[in-house]
Amino acid sequence: MNSFTKRIDAESCWGGFYFPDHTPVRPRKGLRIVVFGSAIGGQLVFESLIRFEQKYPELLTIVGMVTDDPVDPQAKISLKKRIWNNYTREESAELMEKIISTSLQAGIPCYTGKIKTDFFRKIYASWDPEVLIMNCFGQKLDAFLYEYPPFGAYNFHPSNLKCNIGIGAQPFQDVMHQGLDTTPIVIHKVTEIIDAGPVVGISPEINIRLLDGRYPSSIITLLVKVNSITGWMTIDLLMEIINHINRGEKEALANFDFDEKIPDTIKQRLLGPATNDLSDTYELPLHPKII
Repeated sequence: MNSFTKRIDAESCWGGFYFPDHTPVRPRKGLRIVVFGSAIGGQLVFESLIRFEQKYPELLTIVGMVTDDPVDPQAKISLKKRIWNNYTREESAELMEKIISTSLQAGIPCYTGKIKTDFFRKIYASWDPEVLIMNCFGQKLDAFLYEYPPFGAYNFHPSNLKCNIGIGAQPFQDVMHQGLDTTPIVIHKVTEIIDAGPVVGISPEINIRLLDGRYPSSIITLLVKVNSITGWMTIDLLMEIINHINRGEKEALANFDFDEKIPDTIKQRLLGPATNDLSDTYELPLHPKII
């Protein structure tokens, strides 16, 4: 991990605030985005946005990263209900450290503490985000956070919320309980009620069964496979928001057709069988905008 400063404040309650000691030059231009995310889903969203910013610095600035601290025993992030329950403490620490390291290497500050505090609200206001993108984040956002960005706060969720499937902290268990063969991942607006915001867009269907028709033995492989498309969706969402703003719109994006944008070759990859191999990353080609 690069040289950095970790600030711990009593008001953060757990975790800390990390920022690089030697910040690379990053022109603060274009759309200001903040990311809330953890584990593989948050990492893919974050990496895609970093690649976009590096290629088009005039269009985008990532002002901050907010991630889970699944190691601090004081952290209230639903450890026993969410994906962290499927990882060892060492694996959880590795996932958290990867996001922090990615953030610092890109010159982006990273916060891992409680978000419903005056301490964090001051940090957030100083970042002054215009868009919030969230994936796999363990704290509930309050109105100050999700209403602040004028062009919207958007969350990824790995089930079809339009059909009331997989609402809450255990979406994969619900999908399998209903005996479904596939699931999409949706992007919906963040609201006070978890997973209840209007759906903005839906991914193509993703096969969640093994070749023999059974479900994988670990939720982790489904988490990885379903999130494999989030990098593509992040870039398509970002481009549509930028086009939306350039058309003179003043509010958040209401809907977007991801199925139309994602090529058939990618859709076919998503329909391939899942595996029980936890080392399988289901890696997809990068979005052409960030190659």
